[in-house]
Amino acid sequence: MILSKAIRYVFTGGLAAFVDLTVFRGLLAFGVPLGLSATSSWLIAAAVNHSATSRYVFNQATSRKRASLFLIGALLGLSINVFVTLILVQQVGLSPLWAKLFGIGAAFVFNFLINLLWVFR
Repeated sequence: MILSKAIRYVFTGGLAAFVDLTVFRGLLAFGVPLGLSATSSWLIAAAVNHSATSRYVFNQATSRKRASLFLIGALLGLSINVFVTLILVQQVGLSPLWAKLFGIGAAFVFNFLINLLWVFR
């Protein structure tokens, strides 16, 4: 059961990551600062992720309570995502796109566990 959900979460997370990266690159191309680009792209991807995860991974209708819990967990994931992105760019010297990929990966694991154990339990 958990493996099946994890596999489906890879797909919904992949969709969200695609949205996140696409918006992120677009914002950077328009000269939006790194931190604001990372945050804005994440917010859009989080809305896509919530909708897809509710229906496809956990087969549950959206409710205000679940949406609120999802947002809390997602905000924690956002802090991980942005922190990793900024550190890897500013301290390690990675390109913003590679740093963002690592930020997404770190937040992905955290978010799946939060959704499995707390939001959709």
